[in-house]
Amino acid sequence: MLGYVPIGMAYGLLAQQAGLSVWFTASMSLFVYAGASQFITVSMLSGGYAPAAIVGTVFTVNFRHMLMSASLSPRAAEWSAPMRMLFGSMLTDESFALHSVHFACDDTDYTAGVTMNTAAYLTWCAFGVVGHRLGALIERPEVWGLDFALPAMFIGLLMLSCRNRSAIAAALTGGVVSVALYLAGFGWWAAFLGAIAGATAGTLVSGGFTDER
Repeated sequence: MLGYVPIGMAYGLLAQQAGLSVWFTASMSLFVYAGASQFITVSMLSGGYAPAAIVGTVFTVNFRHMLMSASLSPRAAEWSAPMRMLFGSMLTDESFALHSVHFACDDTDYTAGVTMNTAAYLTWCAFGVVGHRLGALIERPEVWGLDFALPAMFIGLLMLSCRNRSAIAAALTGGVVSVALYLAGFGWWAAFLGAIAGATAGTLVSGGFTDER
């Protein structure tokens, strides 16, 4: 929840500066609920992109949520389908990282999981509105460090996940490959290819491609 405070405010701030109403800003948090996609949407709206292009981009970026849900689903096999659907619909990158740690320890308490997701959801929605209201007062959000809030939170979540050799190998490989490709001029493809390289390295270290797995 604390991690969502500066990021939600940064989103609301950017939305206000892009000329979006507070109702539009709040509605996007309520119905889209995906930080990266909301930042992208604000940027594309400011750039005058067509609605179809925005929808297509957001769908592509958010497709990872289906993979995250599928990853956690086997651990929640005892939950009913409606329970899994509600839980999955409220997953974010950050909550997925935390749930992965808990699920790996066989901590699959449904009430606790949904409560955490709901608290994060309400925090994100509330501080998007707060950021929008403060937008007129803050001309340079980078002075307050709001532009670094998102990567800072992901770094913290990454450290929580690096508990074994395969996770460390995935993190280091993904980071090195992403940075190298970005410096080589690959643009946004750098993160995509870095993620594939990291996942492959983690799988190799864990022995995931051997017949004994």
